[in-house]
Amino acid sequence: MTMAEGDALAAGRPHPRGEQAGPGRPRDTRRHAAVLAATRDLLARGGYTALTFSDVAERAGVTRQLVHRWWPDRPALVAEALFTAPAAADWPTAYEGPLAADLRRLLSAMVDYACRPEVRAGVLGLMADAVPSAELTNLEDGLLGPLRRSLGALVDAAVARGEARDEIDVGLTLNTLRGAVLMHLIADLTPPEVIVDHLTSLTLWAFRRDPEAPPRG
Repeated sequence: MTMAEGDALAAGRPHPRGEQAGPGRPRDTRRHAAVLAATRDLLARGGYTALTFSDVAERAGVTRQLVHRWWPDRPALVAEALFTAPAAADWPTAYEGPLAADLRRLLSAMVDYACRPEVRAGVLGLMADAVPSAELTNLEDGLLGPLRRSLGALVDAAVARGEARDEIDVGLTLNTLRGAVLMHLIADLTPPEVIVDHLTSLTLWAFRRDPEAPPRG
């Protein structure tokens, strides 16, 4: 298939050889993957504000018009590039304990993911550029959902072993940890290993603490 043929199929126009793209025809997977890979590479090299559809298209070997047809704007393109496999992290799914080791394992994975140059540049750009009410492509399915399930598995295992209380709200806890990782890395440039140590200790204390216990002193 030529580039012109692929563009015609993506746009639903008559095929250059006379064929018509069928309704709902999927994107060319090779070109789709090439565009997302090019986006990640350019984010890592030049950051979010320097990213253009023209540069992405040139690096991916497709036309700029094709990129515009598949993604309405830069936030949509960057979000899909960051939150779709293989870009999204492979979060742990099973935890054998002890709780401190499990927390360190998950938090290390979260910090490692956030430290990737393309993720760091992309997330900062999305925070500034995306419309607050807009849904970012694959954010839930590609990143937050798997991460929430991973933390849920950690909590369930810890509760079953008697290492954590059973009132832990997984969703709120995940939001707290995500926010802490992001702010430590961006706001005060805390070293990654310090973030992991601090959040492991803090979360371990919170998971074990009895919220009904009277304060000391």
